Formats: sequence, structure tokens, C-alpha cells
Amino acid sequence: MKKYLPLAASALLLAACSEKPGYEITGTVSNADLNGNYVYLYEYGKPDVLPFDSALVENNAFKFKGTQNESQITIIQFSPDVVKTERGMATPFKTTFTLENGKLTINLDTLSIVTGTPANDAEKAMKDSLKPFIDEMGKLGDEIRSEDKAIAAAAEKKYDEISDKITKAVCNYILAHMDQKMSAKYLYENRYNLSEEQQNEILSKADSTFKAQPNIDKMISHLEVLKNVAVGKKFTDFEMADPKGEVHQLSEFVGNGKVVLIDFWASWCPPCRKEMPHLVELYKQYKNKGFEIVGISLDSKPEAWAKGVKDLNIIWTQLSDLKGWQNAGAALYGVNSIPHTVLVDKDGTIIAKNIHGEEIDAKLQEALKK
Repeated sequence: MKKYLPLAASALLLAACSEKPGYEITGTVSNADLNGNYVYLYEYGKPDVLPFDSALVENNAFKFKGTQNESQITIIQFSPDVVKTERGMATPFKTTFTLENGKLTINLDTLSIVTGTPANDAEKAMKDSLKPFIDEMGKLGDEIRSEDKAIAAAAEKKYDEISDKITKAVCNYILAHMDQKMSAKYLYENRYNLSEEQQNEILSKADSTFKAQPNIDKMISHLEVLKNVAVGKKFTDFEMADPKGEVHQLSEFVGNGKVVLIDFWASWCPPCRKEMPHLVELYKQYKNKGFEIVGISLDSKPEAWAKGVKDLNIIWTQLSDLKGWQNAGAALYGVNSIPHTVLVDKDGTIIAKNIHGEEIDAKLQEALKK
């Protein structure tokens, strides 16, 4: 004899079997003035897309509930007319987190916290480990601005050392969580701090989902460009005009028996200007010993370029197409931040990249002895 479940029990069983796993967000807002306003969820990397959900803040609290097939990086924030951002400052009561199935807790404040699921807990643990470093860096501000050059130099060195520790910790976090989409976000945001080797190592272990996250395609394309101008490769030639409008080939100066420093810079770039006195002294010391510098300016205004050259006492060859960040030479060398240097040996082989200060001195002396 066939046995049948009672109708009500059968319906409950079917509902339980078909129910998708979901997420539930319990949130708090530390500012009572935000009560009565809506907080929104946006998909990260799509700034022009409307929010996919909203929740009203009442009694300093809000809730979201939904279902999804896979995790996604999500932004939670109020509308810009409710919470305004000061220029150069992080927007308060806003954060980016991993929306994944489970029970999440979000505390929106000037520094927001998201916990409750594996990806968000892992990110919070990483942030907690960085906090002592960030606090230590913050305390160095006065010393870095000191008029005593020795104190300022020591503070800057300490700052760089701490920055390297932070970069290493972020790199370790990414490599330990390659299955989480948030790691891709951290990779892109730290692209200027991570070396080419570190970026390539991470991407070599990335799957298609990781590589499909916003901006990772740009990184991959950039790294492909860098392979063409890697250490050990021959320099890439291009042509560009000098301040008088006369067009020159880079090969007029590079690969002709001199050690050449190709210096990508701009008159509007404070770090570039800060490094220039050292390059001026270096050039005076070695220009008659087989050393040359070629400056590639990312300026867009000829007057500013000319003034920068004059004010900084630059006497070596200067080239530019006055296209700013669209500079054709910078594109060929994968330059996405300045100052950026490329040191080329006497035969045109690239022997060092993105070195500064004493690093240039050491590499130059080594190359000139050959």
C-alpha cells in the first residue's frame, strides 16, 4: 500500500526543499540624525547603476534580507545629499563589503565594520592587524614636516618601512584568500605599492572569477605592457619633441655607449620636484663619465613645463608630447605613477626600473664600471 504525507506536511517539505539560502543584514548607524533616511546597496564597480536594495533607518537601525546565487562585492551608503563627502576625505557611513549568504552585522560609522560571514571576518582580521601600523604612521606626521632635515629624513625612512610592512600584510591576505572577490579589490587598490613580481604572482594563481572582478582586466593589460620593458629587455624606442619643437628619437640618446636614466616626470608633480635636486647633482657628477639623463615630461602646458625646467635647474634633454597622462612614451613603458625611472645600460639593455635617490647612485656606479 502506498503511503502519502498529509497535505500540509507535504507543502512544508516542498517549501523547505525549494528555499534558497539567503542573507540577512542587521545594521546600526551611530548618528541619530540619519534616522528617517534610506541606506542603499550598490554593486561595486558599477557607479552608474541604480541601487539594488534600500532600507529605512529607524532608531539607529536598519535591516536587509535577500537571496543570491553567489557572493558579490557591495557598497552600502546613504545618498550624497544626505551624507556629504569632504574633498580628499573618506565618505563616512559608507563601506564596501562582501555580500554573501549568512547573517551579517554592519556598524556604519566614520569607520564602518562588517562581520558575520567568512569573507567579511577575514577582511576585518586583516584590517585589525594593520591598525597598529597605521597608528604608528600617523604619529610620524610632525617629524616628517620638521625643519630639521635629519629628523624629517629619519621619519620618512620609518614611514616607508611601515608602509612596506602594510603592503606585505595586504599581499599575504590576498594570496591566502584567492577564492574571495574582495581580494581582487585589494589587489587593484594596492597596485602602486605591490611590485610587478607580486602582482604577477597573485594573478598567476587567480581563477576566472577573480580576474572578472572590476579593473583586474586593466591590471592584466598593464602587466603585459610592462613585460615589453622589463629588466633585461632592450629599451623601446619612440619619438617626441623637445621644448623648441624639434622631434627626436629616444635612440639618439639611449643605446649609444652611455648609461642613460629615462626620467618620467611633470612640473606639477611634488615628488618629482623633490627628487630633482638629487638628479641635478648626480648629472653634474657623472655627465662627463658616460652618464646621460633624458626627461620625459607628462606636462600638458608648455609654459608650466618650461618654468619647471628653469626653476629646477634641469640642463639635460627634455622631451614631451604635452598630452599629460596620455603621453605616448609613458604608455609604451607602462607608466601609471610618477616619478618613474628606467636605467638603461650602454648597449640599450634595461638594468633597473623605478629606482630613486641612493638606489640610482648605486646602480649607476655599478654600470659605469663595466
